Amino acid sequence: MKAIILALGLLMNINPYLNPNHQALFQSTDEELVVYGGTDAGKSFSIADKLLIQAITQSQTKIKALIIRKTFPSLRNTALEILTERAELFQLTYKLNKSEWTAKCGNMKFIFLSLNNKEDFSKLKSMTGVDYVWINEATEIREDDYEECLRRMRGGKAAFNQIIVDFNPIGRTSWVYKRFFDRNIGTARKLRYTIFDNHPDYLKTPEAQRFIERLKRTKKYDPNLFKIYFEGKWGELEGRIYGWDVVPLPKGTSYEIFYGGDFGYSIDPAAVVKIYRKADEFWLQEVIYKTGLTNQALGKEMKDKGITENNVIYFDSAEPKSIQELCNMGLNAKPCRKGADSVRAGIDFIKSKKVHIVDGSTNIDREASSYVWDKDKDGNALNTPVDFNNHLLDAVRYGIDTHCNKGDFGFEV
Repeated sequence: MKAIILALGLLMNINPYLNPNHQALFQSTDEELVVYGGTDAGKSFSIADKLLIQAITQSQTKIKALIIRKTFPSLRNTALEILTERAELFQLTYKLNKSEWTAKCGNMKFIFLSLNNKEDFSKLKSMTGVDYVWINEATEIREDDYEECLRRMRGGKAAFNQIIVDFNPIGRTSWVYKRFFDRNIGTARKLRYTIFDNHPDYLKTPEAQRFIERLKRTKKYDPNLFKIYFEGKWGELEGRIYGWDVVPLPKGTSYEIFYGGDFGYSIDPAAVVKIYRKADEFWLQEVIYKTGLTNQALGKEMKDKGITENNVIYFDSAEPKSIQELCNMGLNAKPCRKGADSVRAGIDFIKSKKVHIVDGSTNIDREASSYVWDKDKDGNALNTPVDFNNHLLDAVRYGIDTHCNKGDFGFEV
């Protein structure tokens, strides 16, 4: 797996950045490549690296790559961002055109496209000469969209053509499972990766080891969660708590706005959600979702995102010192209210309202899709949710339940 490039006048070896556990992905020239598995397996980074390697190794050939996700805000926050960051890491000449949402990397052109409406589909049908296609989170799109992507791969000049799809294996009812695992249509090569297949340097870190232990613990209370996110195998999440849809950002100014937040640091990301309210209807927009933030750094991020002393934000009341640190920075941070059975009561209150996820809030959508009720040893549902991947959802509950619920839970804000 050699990829040595001339960058900034220096000979640069990018091999240390490439994941040696993903050699099958890098070496595959199969027309259809299905990359799936558990969380934190590094799948998206290696797919981005593979595409950038084509720009390096086929530098004399004009190549066209189509990068797709269902909605454009989600695409911008995931695949586009990863490609841009990896190109910068490799010191490649990479120019992003935000008016057309294309990028040039040497002779390789990247086209970023959502598939959320008829206009998007028409754009896809008009494309020719596509060499590579990457569909991020393929379970979000339709099988018809996939078929059309296959048809776009003609007339290209690359050494080989390939369509790559990636996803977590949730739900055997999806077209992805039926096509590639049940009916086995086509000649797709399937590669399954887990967290243990991430880059060896990452696996040595304390953060990775703590996250692995957390994933292992899910086996005790939710075998399906363990199967999907730890083992990377197909499973069905039972007892899903929320069924929110994804919609565009609401227009107009007749909305009350407040925030919810959750402290983090190492493996747990700090999370901040902007909440739009109109009567009993709410829209949730992801603002911050990042690990390694001290309280001071979190406060700075909040200010950089436009949060001021005029915006109230609710955090876990069990963190009074952290809340005070944010207040000392001039932010209007307040403790959420808690009391007996407040988690269940807060969830019930939110479930009684109409709630939407704002398009582009990919981590809210991801957390909500796997947020399920915990079970006892006999498989009976408990009154508490599984405490896993719920940082933004905790922030949502702190915000909506404290700001809007007038019930008495034995705590005063």
